[in-house]
Amino acid sequence: MTTSERAPPDSPTAKIMTVLDCVAQQGGVSTVHIAEQTGLPPPTAHRICSELERLGHLQRVPGSRNWMVSRPLVDLSARVLASAAMTTAADAVLTSLTREIGEMTSFGVQVADHVVYLASAEAPQELTLSFRAGRKAPLFCTSSGRLFLARLKGDELEAYLEASERPSYTPYTVTDKASLRRAIEQVRTEGYAITCQEYLLHVAGAAVPVVGDHGLFLGALSVAAPDVRTSAEKLLEIVPHLQNASELFAKCLKGHCRR
Repeated sequence: MTTSERAPPDSPTAKIMTVLDCVAQQGGVSTVHIAEQTGLPPPTAHRICSELERLGHLQRVPGSRNWMVSRPLVDLSARVLASAAMTTAADAVLTSLTREIGEMTSFGVQVADHVVYLASAEAPQELTLSFRAGRKAPLFCTSSGRLFLARLKGDELEAYLEASERPSYTPYTVTDKASLRRAIEQVRTEGYAITCQEYLLHVAGAAVPVVGDHGLFLGALSVAAPDVRTSAEKLLEIVPHLQNASELFAKCLKGHCRR
């Protein structure tokens, strides 16, 4: 069924959810485009967007009249995702991995320009809670985030680099476009990501993709550790442990894990 043939949503709630879904999936869209994609009359699409803006769920793209999701909606999404039930077996994989390597491990997915951590297993001595389930972190300066950026096509990555805010969280945060391009290309080549003190001082991390059937990218499995206990070389030794666990984790997410 083409967009023009699609039946428009027929209840107020369905109309609102359809508009939110359209903006969340495509981002930076005009009211006319939303109307075309949802089958709603343009005045209705405009009224819904304006009300969602008033409620703080949508906002205008800076410098244009197009719509994008707002930070409060991203925060709400993070809470919803974190509360979604992870399988007991998947949690067990994280717990086992943390015991094996002695450091905190997490599973995260991308929500807008952040990584949202859906599950985590904490090491006995934690120095930070920033990667605990329910928390979020930027894409550009975290190991998990760079895995997601490495999946973008060339023009998509350039659009992200052009539009994203990249504050210096620490003196080691990589913010300039050229350096980020090189770092992301390295992730594409190696298949894993390592960052050191870019998001949090004295914390380093590594991440590998969790891949399902037919190459479907399910999320990122990561480790975070204080620099007093780790280094880039030590993280390289941990990467194979992450990769082995990611295969089992993917099976658990599909419900195929046998305990």
